[in-house]
Amino acid sequence: MSKLLNEYDYDSIHAQAGELMKHRKHLKQSAVDKYMDYFNTKCAKSKAETLLAKEVIPGGIQHNLANNHPFALAIEKADGPYLYDIDGNRYIDFLCAGGPIILGNNYPAVRDAAVKQIVENSSLTGLYSPYERELAELIHKYMPSIEMYRSLGSGTEADIIAIRLARAYTGKKHIIRIMGGYHGWSDQLVYNSSSAKNDMLNGIPVDCFQNTHSVPVNDVEALEATIEKYEKEGGVAAFVMEAVGQDSGAVPTTKEYHRAARELCDKHGMLLIYDEVVTGFRLGMGGAQAIFGTHPDLTVFGKIIGGGFGSSGGIGGRKDIMSLLAAGVSAEAENKVKVGGTLSANPLTTLGGITVIKELAAKNVHAQLDKASEYFMKGIEEISEKYNVPALIFHHSSILHIDVHGLQHIPYFYKPEDPEYNVQLMDAYKNYIEFSMALAAEGLIIANGGKTYLPYGSIGILDDALDVYDRVFSQFE
Repeated sequence: MSKLLNEYDYDSIHAQAGELMKHRKHLKQSAVDKYMDYFNTKCAKSKAETLLAKEVIPGGIQHNLANNHPFALAIEKADGPYLYDIDGNRYIDFLCAGGPIILGNNYPAVRDAAVKQIVENSSLTGLYSPYERELAELIHKYMPSIEMYRSLGSGTEADIIAIRLARAYTGKKHIIRIMGGYHGWSDQLVYNSSSAKNDMLNGIPVDCFQNTHSVPVNDVEALEATIEKYEKEGGVAAFVMEAVGQDSGAVPTTKEYHRAARELCDKHGMLLIYDEVVTGFRLGMGGAQAIFGTHPDLTVFGKIIGGGFGSSGGIGGRKDIMSLLAAGVSAEAENKVKVGGTLSANPLTTLGGITVIKELAAKNVHAQLDKASEYFMKGIEEISEKYNVPALIFHHSSILHIDVHGLQHIPYFYKPEDPEYNVQLMDAYKNYIEFSMALAAEGLIIANGGKTYLPYGSIGILDDALDVYDRVFSQFE
């Protein structure tokens, strides 16, 4: 029913998304009932823990990745390719904390380096550590466009500083992003447009995001038209994009679009910003920019740059731009772009990042992941054909797209005012939550709906994972 597609062939992916919407299948009700019974009986402690958490934590969870259906699973252990919940259930981990656990859970070299640092030295001093320089040098070695690098506490912080730097450097005020893209929770980037019923949208005054604009993916004409529209209204400072496209590439960008974006930024005196929070050091040592062959002016990093430890993030780029960042509070910093964070570049996180990058290079991990991912996705293609289940099947290296709902593609087929828009939205969302629920009940964890990452430590159990998908796909009708 669905073929393994080329991840850079947007036209074929777009066409298959349309077919998926016309012929979407659902889990049998008997299967849904069976999986719900699994959660209610086999995950009873997680269910009870969720109810307790809701009393003291808004919504009961801290992050969308934990937003499992029908309730959050309380995980107490992660080791190698597996996760273990408080009920004693074991799951294959294809969530990888949203991408950064590329080597595998509790990977020995990373764990041992962290333990040694904590026992013999310290996880935090608030002062400079040579690890900061070593991490920056390693990043520059594999991503030449990053002439200077600044560690921060998260991808959200890095995106905030990226657009602040862009405005300071260009003297322009508008920012353009791709529709549906994600660049953290800052006021200016969390929404795709400035539409609001009044002057406030969920706690954010409209003025905070009136200079942020979104364009459809891969539409060069729309991008150029938007740039020209604001040319005389303060100008466009930057175009920021998730390098492989929305939701880790679920709606992918093309190589042609990247080249056109680079040319337009040069033509109009604006900066090209790649958000490589997920793709940096996961797609390859050179990140997405090495694959696309385009050099961004600034690159944003997030969780993947800290080796799986907290306060992971940073920004890097051209020296003339990065030199605008303040280095602490001083008289010299008065005319610099302000940035801070006590936990930024802490020894534990920077050492974690250094250790992971060195392991990736020493073990030639990406070549092995590429081969493993191709094998696995061909297996998914066969399963889709076997059970006649329409799906979107493609992968950006070890970022796997196994999509039976097409949720992210709906805005490219229907407008919000179209009655079919909400029909498709609700139907896709049903699949979105039930698919990941079914996989979890069968023993494999992904994010709700489809974010799926293959870790190096799971290469040896790919057939076990394919068996899980086979059992779930067999329940569609």
